[in-house]
Amino acid sequence: MNRRSSIGFDRRIDLAWLDSAAAQVAAEASPAEMRAYLWNLLEGVLSGDKSNSARGKSVTVLNHIWGDVHEDAEALRERAAVQLVRCSADESLALHWAMMVGTYPVFTDLAAAIGRLLMLQGSFTLAHLTRRLVGTWGERSTLERAGQRIVRSMIQWGVLRDTETRGMYEGALRRRKVGPAVGTVLIEALLVDAEEASIPLDQLIGHPALFPFEVDVNASHVRGASQFRMHRQGLDSDVVELKRGRA
Repeated sequence: MNRRSSIGFDRRIDLAWLDSAAAQVAAEASPAEMRAYLWNLLEGVLSGDKSNSARGKSVTVLNHIWGDVHEDAEALRERAAVQLVRCSADESLALHWAMMVGTYPVFTDLAAAIGRLLMLQGSFTLAHLTRRLVGTWGERSTLERAGQRIVRSMIQWGVLRDTETRGMYEGALRRRKVGPAVGTVLIEALLVDAEEASIPLDQLIGHPALFPFEVDVNASHVRGASQFRMHRQGLDSDVVELKRGRA
C-alpha cells in the first residue's frame, strides 16, 4: 500500500487534545475506549454528532495518531508512551510530533517543506507550501485545505507564528530541546515514514521535518537503542535502519 495515497490529516488539532489522547495510551485504553473518550471530550467544542462531522473527523485524526495506529507504528507508539511519563513539556510535543510523522505521511511532508522554506527564506505562505507538495501528492483541492489546517495547528502548538503580512508564517523564536531518549523516538518515526529505508544519521538528526526541535542525539545513543541497526558507509557516515520485529 502506498502510504501517500490518502491525506487523512485535514483538521486543526489542539495540543490539549493530543495530550488527552496520549494520556489514554498511558492509561492503557483500547482504541475504541480512546475514541469514546475523545468523542465526549470534544462535545460542545466542535460541531456534529456523526462520524463525518467536524467533531467526528477530529476524533478520527486524534485516534489514528495515538490509538488505532498502523501496524508499522505500533512499536513507535509503545516507546513514545514510555517516554511520556518522564519528559518535559517540549519533549511531550516532540512525542506527539513523532506519532504524527509515523502515522500521517502528509504531516511529515508538510513539516519537511516548512523546515526547508524556513531555512531558505525565513518565512512562507500556504501557496509556497502547496507548490512544494504537488509533485508527491498531486493537484488535489484537499491538499491546500490540509496544509492550512496543519499550519494553524502548528501555530496553536507554538512552533509557527503569524507575521504582520497576512497569510505569511514564520518559525517560533526558539527551538525546543529534546534529549536522547525522546530524540531516538523522533528518529524512529522518520524511519517508519521512510518505510524502513536506510538513512544517514546526520540526515535524520538534521531532517527538515524536525524543524521545531534541537535534537541531542549522537551515534552512541542510536547504537545503544534496540530498535535500530547502524553501520558505517564510506569513511565517516553512519547509516541507520529499523530492525524488523523491533517491538
